Amino acid sequence: MKKINKLITYILTVGVLSSCSDFLKKDPLTVTNSGKFFTNEAEANRVLIGCYNALKQPIISNGPNQSGNFLMWEALSDNALNSSNYESFDVVMRGEHTPSTGGIVEKTWNILFSGVGDCNYFLANLDKVPDLAQDKKDKMKAEALFLRAYYYNELTQLYGDLPIRLTPATLTEELKQPRSPKSVVVDQILKDVDFAIANLPKTAYTNGRPVQGSAIVLKTRVLLNNEKFKTAAETAWSLIGSPANPFALHNNYAGIFFKEQDNNKEIMFSVQFKAPNDYHSLDQIVGSRMAVFPTVELLNAYEPNDPRRLMTILEPGQPWAYNPAGFQRQGSKAESPIPFNDLAFKKWVNLNEANASGATLSDQHMVKIRYADLLLMYAEAMFEDGQGADPRALKALNDVRTRPGVNMPEKTSLTRDIIRNERRVELAFEGLRYNDLIRWETAEQIIPTLIHNSANAKRKFKSYYFPVPLKQMDIMKGIWDQNPGWQ
Repeated sequence: MKKINKLITYILTVGVLSSCSDFLKKDPLTVTNSGKFFTNEAEANRVLIGCYNALKQPIISNGPNQSGNFLMWEALSDNALNSSNYESFDVVMRGEHTPSTGGIVEKTWNILFSGVGDCNYFLANLDKVPDLAQDKKDKMKAEALFLRAYYYNELTQLYGDLPIRLTPATLTEELKQPRSPKSVVVDQILKDVDFAIANLPKTAYTNGRPVQGSAIVLKTRVLLNNEKFKTAAETAWSLIGSPANPFALHNNYAGIFFKEQDNNKEIMFSVQFKAPNDYHSLDQIVGSRMAVFPTVELLNAYEPNDPRRLMTILEPGQPWAYNPAGFQRQGSKAESPIPFNDLAFKKWVNLNEANASGATLSDQHMVKIRYADLLLMYAEAMFEDGQGADPRALKALNDVRTRPGVNMPEKTSLTRDIIRNERRVELAFEGLRYNDLIRWETAEQIIPTLIHNSANAKRKFKSYYFPVPLKQMDIMKGIWDQNPGWQ
């Protein structure tokens, strides 16, 4: 297993992204002879590992020597603010982005389509491996299809209609490829993830590779994103209600994000790191620079005495590695001043490490899917399908609230507000809130009420979809139409 993880680290470190003008990468290893990499199972596995490369890009997870990470997506929602100009997160937060905005508007498109291209290259060549047992082939294919589904789900949530490519593209095909309606994209995502569910291992998650449970949660997320509530509830329950379910809520909420991540039964998919060779700068960016920090609105979303507030948000006077007097401006040794609202994030951060210089290498795994999310999605899907009175739905939400170390009082019934607020406080600062506001179609009411600086300047809400990057639209002129509101 150590050798596999070292190989994953190497491939993800040296992987090459596609150019900004080439939205579907043709050959992830920049070779012309695909047979070179599919002569045996080990070589095929090396190419499969390359399919994870998109996940290791900083705005998708995290990375070394960076000024930001994927947690900055929270600042596009009512959970956080961003004081950095890293990859134009601040521009999008303020609602001042356009089709020509670089940063996340352009790079998210390029990175995720690069991941799609990597998966397509692998899938197109897997059958060339001689004497590969069918069960091994199906497992490897399932892994690649899970990743392709993951990338396409992120893309269609952000950009809507998309070109669907299931094979390595040629230049001629790229220049003629239309965008398919989002509903058609979703159908393909579900087809991919169903194969993954049928062929991935029915085990707990351990080594950075998805298992059946990972795919079940991804399918539930896709279905919920597209208001397919009944099927979402059935999908979630297929795991929650299974006697063989290998997942469970962890007994230490804070440990999910720092120190207790290895072999954690709550974590169902993550981007894994191992310092000193594979590391990132979270402790510096979030803990010392405080480039992304909580809103007062998030602080006020917690019920009285909810311990998750203390495990998520750093408030004045609390113990702090950068100041023996606690979290306060006077005497602070942090890299940046404490944010103007006197709040910082505690979740994910090593609070005992003063990392103002970035000298200490961070290697928290970036959690993308966890069991508490599945339980809350199940409760939501049941409620929205008219089954909110089913005791299984209420139990799912209360299991999250009453876990050891949280022990919040049980709710006696479900309402939409209760479910949505529970998601907010349980999953705060995990990169999911913006997607929730988009899929609930509440962003247009919430975003304009939020401030983006100490002068109380208000944000603007532009659209439920990002614009397709201008460079891509220039290439596809006359074939694609820009997303509504961005022409």
